[in-house]
Order: sequence, then structure tokens, then C-alpha cells
Amino acid sequence: MKLKQISNWLSCEVMNTQLENKIIKSWLLEEGPITKRIKTNEEFKLKLIHDDLGRANKSERSFLGYLNGDKDSIKMNIREVILYGNKNPKVYARSVIPIETINQGLSKLGELGAKPLGDILFEKNIFKKENTVYAKFKWFSSFISEKSIFWGRKTKYNVKNKPFSVMEVFLINQDE
Repeated sequence: MKLKQISNWLSCEVMNTQLENKIIKSWLLEEGPITKRIKTNEEFKLKLIHDDLGRANKSERSFLGYLNGDKDSIKMNIREVILYGNKNPKVYARSVIPIETINQGLSKLGELGAKPLGDILFEKNIFKKENTVYAKFKWFSSFISEKSIFWGRKTKYNVKNKPFSVMEVFLINQDE
């Protein structure tokens, strides 16, 4: 399975001019937990792909404000999951959480395991949404058509002034 970003990150205004599909737009602009939205009408399942220390890519580090020097090599927890509704993949999500955010912001961010991040992200008023950007993706996998183009969003949050990001790619083909 391979996900490839095929556009630059876009502002909400630019995304609105490029995307006409109202269903996809409603997922991109969803303010509440994605897991709750899936659970409303479908049987929900989370598949944990990866949850371990890793190196964020340059774009992710920049988005979090880590641009120079030692901060380029700062330890980050990289967590990847697929959210399913009725056994169909709905969302690929990748969270990049600096260890200092876990240690000085909220330790529960490092203890999620197979629990949805939204379970804590929307239950507490300590998270501040800083910025959301949007992009197009292609996904190469055995369970999704290679020709499919998907939209995703990346959001920067702060907890006690410590950053982390969540990228979600909505596995809904824009041509459907």
C-alpha cells in the first residue's frame, strides 16, 4: 500500500475552488470526530498500521515549526491507522507527535494504541486547532483502484503550547 501526495498543500479557499464534490468537501470540513461520523451509520473498526518513534519528513517538521538545527532530528511518534466503516476503508490517518508534546503536553497522546485519537482530541478543551491545509493524493493498494484520486487534510494542533499534526486522507474517490 502506498500513498502519494499529488498536489501542494492548499488553503481552504483554494480547495473550495478546486473541489466540487459536496460529499468529499463535507468530510474535509468536518469539525467533529471522524470516528463519530463513521459510527453514526456504519460499523466502525480501526486498524493500527504503525505506532512508534520515527522521523517526520521535512514537510511535516516544517508544518509543526521544526525548521532548523537540532529540531530537525527531534524524536517524534509516528502513528498510522486506517478507519473502516462496514469493513470498507474510509480514512487513512497519520499523526506526527513530537515526544516533547507527549511529555510536556499530554501523555495520553503517546498511549493511544488501537484507540481513535478523536476519543481524546474532542473530549478535552485543552487542544487548540492552529491550521488546516488540504491536498490531493493517489493511493496504490490491493484494495483500492490505482486510478483513484483522494482528498486529504492536515491539521496542526497545540496542547499546552506543544504542537502535533494529524493528516487524514478520505478514501472516497472524487469521481464517485
